[in-house]
Amino acid sequence: MKDITLNRRTLMVGAGVSALSLTIKPSLAAEPVKIGVVAPLTGPAANSGIALRQGMEIAAAEWNAKGGVTIDGQKTPVTVIFEDSQSRPEVGVSAAQKMINRDKIDLLIGEAFHSSVTIALMELASQFKLPILSGEPVSTEISKKIEADPEKYKLFWKGDFNSEAYGEALHDVYKDIAATGFKPKKKTIAFVVEDTDYGRSNAEMTADLFKKDGWNVVALETVPLGHADFYPQLTKMRSLQPDVLVSIFTSVNSGAGLVKQFQELGVEALHLAVYYPLRSEFLDQAGSAAEGLVWVPMQFDAASNKDHAQFDKLVKQKYNTGASSDHAFGHGIMNVALSAIDSAGSRDANKISDAIGKTKYTGLHGTWVFDPKNHTAKAGPEFIPLPAAQIQGGKNVVIWPQQRASGKYKTQPNLQ
Repeated sequence: MKDITLNRRTLMVGAGVSALSLTIKPSLAAEPVKIGVVAPLTGPAANSGIALRQGMEIAAAEWNAKGGVTIDGQKTPVTVIFEDSQSRPEVGVSAAQKMINRDKIDLLIGEAFHSSVTIALMELASQFKLPILSGEPVSTEISKKIEADPEKYKLFWKGDFNSEAYGEALHDVYKDIAATGFKPKKKTIAFVVEDTDYGRSNAEMTADLFKKDGWNVVALETVPLGHADFYPQLTKMRSLQPDVLVSIFTSVNSGAGLVKQFQELGVEALHLAVYYPLRSEFLDQAGSAAEGLVWVPMQFDAASNKDHAQFDKLVKQKYNTGASSDHAFGHGIMNVALSAIDSAGSRDANKISDAIGKTKYTGLHGTWVFDPKNHTAKAGPEFIPLPAAQIQGGKNVVIWPQQRASGKYKTQPNLQ
């Protein structure tokens, strides 16, 4: 069995391998199954990238504790190799090629976080005849590419739902809020989002749904990833006076900066947010300025979900940090990958890809099932849900959908 090493550039997970070597004779020891992961481990999205990595490490260790995955009828240990994309497509592609050519990986999880990096990485599936499974990227453009050329992308699978799922959730939770008595003055909506595929695509999908209801989009402001000075954008919002403001960031720093400045400038708009409040450090950074914020998706709730609480305890014990939705997703997507390899019982790319297509794995995030037309994970109550929460008294309270709600919407402080 090959030694598992740790160096500055590559992190390998081999938990359970030492114990396994005590029960497998050296002559029968199998070459580890190698999973490559491209994620933003430095830069503005590093918090999410590191959390995804930690969740994946836990999942891989759990498989190795059981002997690994089955290859040709033999239990085989798992090694996970991580490389940093730095949130840049060209860096992500270079990192993936390195793992493909140098490390001879059997499957790539890429990108773990960014849609823009994934769009570049997905071309490697046909080039290297390698199964690739993306993580959290949701841009619908990924699915469109797959559906437009299914033969080229037959080995590529999109591990999260499409952008429109966020838009639909925001649109539906707004309707619930409107039913409580919120009345728009002009039916106008504005957006402040990060200048990424994630930010732009989610804004576009949400805007389209509101437009169908007769709303007008009065502003779509984009800012660089990690941006934190929103005084120009929010001064404009105060002048435009939109009824609804939607903010979309993957950087906690951006989200915390926006809500603080939103409160400081006294913008009078119903504030709906996407993604950044799910990070456990957001409330610490934003403080009281976050009070009343409504956001999606509240997919991890250690306060009221026993399974989530148990996972949170495990993450704290291992990494001395609270678990987040990113930790849970990383754990889930690694289980999807390893379950597919185990089901295929082979390193063959086509067999692994076929097994991914037949996935029905239920984890902390929900149940992964893939649409055969576009190789995309399905969203919805029976698949991967997108509950909405509101920050009330410094805590997240699920307010939508009703069957999962633990509380009701309360008028945001700036609207009282």
